[in-house]
Amino acid sequence: MENQLADPTVTPDARLTDTLFTPIAINDRVARNRFVLPAMQRASFDFRPTERMADTLRRTAEGGCGVVISEGSAPDHPAAYWQHVFSVVGEDTVEDWRRVAQAVTTTGDVVFLMQLWHPGAIRLVVDGMRNPYPDYPTLSPSGLVQEGRPNGVAMSRQDLEETKQAYVRSALIAKEIGAHGIEVHSCHGYLLDLFLWHETNRRTDEYGGSTLAERATYPAEIVSAIREATGPDFIISFRFSQWKEVDYTARIAQQPDELGPFLERIERAGANLFNVSTRRFDAAAWPELDGGRSLAAWVKSMTDVPVLAIGSVGLSTDMPHDLFDNQEPEPQIEQDLIRVRRGLDNGDFDLIGAGRAQIANPGLVNRIRDRDFTDLRGFRKVRDLAGVDEHFIHEGQIVAQSRKTD
Repeated sequence: MENQLADPTVTPDARLTDTLFTPIAINDRVARNRFVLPAMQRASFDFRPTERMADTLRRTAEGGCGVVISEGSAPDHPAAYWQHVFSVVGEDTVEDWRRVAQAVTTTGDVVFLMQLWHPGAIRLVVDGMRNPYPDYPTLSPSGLVQEGRPNGVAMSRQDLEETKQAYVRSALIAKEIGAHGIEVHSCHGYLLDLFLWHETNRRTDEYGGSTLAERATYPAEIVSAIREATGPDFIISFRFSQWKEVDYTARIAQQPDELGPFLERIERAGANLFNVSTRRFDAAAWPELDGGRSLAAWVKSMTDVPVLAIGSVGLSTDMPHDLFDNQEPEPQIEQDLIRVRRGLDNGDFDLIGAGRAQIANPGLVNRIRDRDFTDLRGFRKVRDLAGVDEHFIHEGQIVAQSRKTD
């Protein structure tokens, strides 16, 4: 394919003011452009980050990306240990993480965040899977993966406190080794998202409730505790979604008016970036109300902090259908960039995440800047996730057995 502009309205001279490449402040740091590498899972082993993680994140930073987020990694708590291809951020892995942070931050003016993630009720320890705590109970708000599907136990008050403190310890490690912030993962049916979803939070104490804002009590406590421990300058990103790996059409907010109080609560707790995860970044969230407004755009209309939109940028197939349903995507970078620029210019979001497209092409951002779209690779999980344990694809596990409606 010949070199061409991703958007015919962007001339070479206009590149100097291209919204994709304008800096943006996130708390007290400035991202050099609007591109983000989101957390994915491909470079951990035996619950610790590998040299491969350091190398792949470094190459993406060198490839021009403005914000790089580490692979999703668990706080050091027994119930957070699941598959060994998910790292843990704890005392035993500090030096491994320090190498990762240095590999990224020494490349220049990139912003580096570490994602803190907990499996919650999705955790299932099976025969032959390495786990230092195989007999420790799986924890979640109500012991449910989704309605009618129990796994593990409901968290006690002691569990809630111990898990919160594990998040804080991991955030402090991230700060000490040089990360500019952390991302609190609260989506896709994992621990903190299970508090937000009405199907899985059936608690009758102060951690439950009939509204999204009420069910956000525990995730907000996590954010608040991290903010208090790390101080005002540390970035805290909060990633959330409607869809779950066990149900693609799930919603934590049935209507847009549920979003405002929820966002206000999380922002008041200390979040200064919202990462809005959708299957397709600009798909209408409530088409019956507004056929052109994405979930990120609804969020942006309700908050002043930066909003990151994410969801299958540059690829023809969304992530869940790719990773879990074996529908291989094809590149569509140029087509998607037209829509990304339009969203940025319209104020629908402030940053754009591209995960699989950058994994397949670590220099993608520089190539977009240089308008070079020749020979871009398509993402293939058998190649680009090479070395990832088969359990990560959830064969025979909870996600594979789920109600994955489309």
